[in-house]
Formats: sequence, structure tokens, C-alpha cells
Amino acid sequence: MRLSATFLIKFLALAAVLFALWSFAGVGDAYGRAVIFITNPVVWAISGYRVDAVVPTEHGLDVFIAKGPDRALVPLQPRELFSGLIPFIALVGASAGLGWRRRLRALGIGVAALFLFHCGLMLLAPYMTGLPQGELPTIEWVRRVNRVIDVVYGFYGLVGYAALPFLLWYWLTQPQRPDTPPAARSTGDTPRRPARTRRRGA
Repeated sequence: MRLSATFLIKFLALAAVLFALWSFAGVGDAYGRAVIFITNPVVWAISGYRVDAVVPTEHGLDVFIAKGPDRALVPLQPRELFSGLIPFIALVGASAGLGWRRRLRALGIGVAALFLFHCGLMLLAPYMTGLPQGELPTIEWVRRVNRVIDVVYGFYGLVGYAALPFLLWYWLTQPQRPDTPPAARSTGDTPRRPARTRRRGA
């Protein structure tokens, strides 16, 4: 797939429109609420904590988790954390040479993959507050859990947030290469020229 100036212009225009819808029209907050709604039962099953409140603010959604009297604000912002959807949708929309069926298929698969990835990140929300670690029996277990969280969010920052949308776009929109036919065999494929015979007396 060759990138051109037309592709870049389309991508930047689509990304600007999507960013405006995501940040100022409430699309990002609605998506964040959907992720929280889907993952909340799993969050409770894994950690014993649940999402107690989702409070809209000027900068997005403040997510509070609670268990009994313990309640804390999760130090993450869904509007920013899940914004990898913007470059992916813009890339697919700007790609030339895609039929509408293949374009819709790429959008469906990519958005579903990113949604599952974002749900996986939301499962770590209680541990971002440190409350579940306080219930662990030893300091060593606290360090192990914190190390896992650091690794997961480091991976997300390097790969998931920046690279995953582009990897999905590249994988889902590359032109399908036709299978190359097997090499022709030397026997039976090319007719052989009959050998010349020398005339007597020549």
C-alpha cells in the first residue's frame, strides 16, 4: 500500500473530525461508559471491588471504585486512555482501494479488538488505586502486583496506545496477494524439439 499526499490529507481531516466528536460531542465518554459497564462485573469478580460512580467532568469521566467503606478515584481518564480508536478509524477511512464491504469488515474487526483491549485495561483499575494491594498478606505480594501493573501499562504505552491501531490497520487493509502458481515442471510442460538427423552424403 503506497501512501500519498491525498491519503495524508484524508487521514488528517478524518482524525480532526473524529477528535472533535470524541472530545466535544460526548462520543469518547459514551465509549468509556460502555467499557466500564461491560467490565464492571468482571472487575468485581477479580478484585472484589466495583465501579461505584462515574462522574462526568470537563476533562472526561472520573471513575470511583469501592468496596464497603473503602472508596477511591481511579487515576486514569477513559477519554484519553481509549482514544486509540481515533487514528485507527481515520486510517481505515482514508485508505484507498477498499470496497465498502472490506472497509466495514476492517472497521468491525479492528474496533472489536480495540474494545476488548480496553476492557482488559479496565480490569486493572482497582489496582491503580492501591486498595486491593492493601489486603494482600505480605509486602512481597504487593511488590509483585505493582510490578505486573507497571509492566502492563508500560506495554500499553509503547504498543497498545501508539502501535496497536496502526498494526490493526496494516493487517486488515493490506491487499490480498494471489497465490503464485507452482513452477512449471521441465517434463511434460514444454514440448521438446525433435532432434535433427544428418542426411547421408551431405
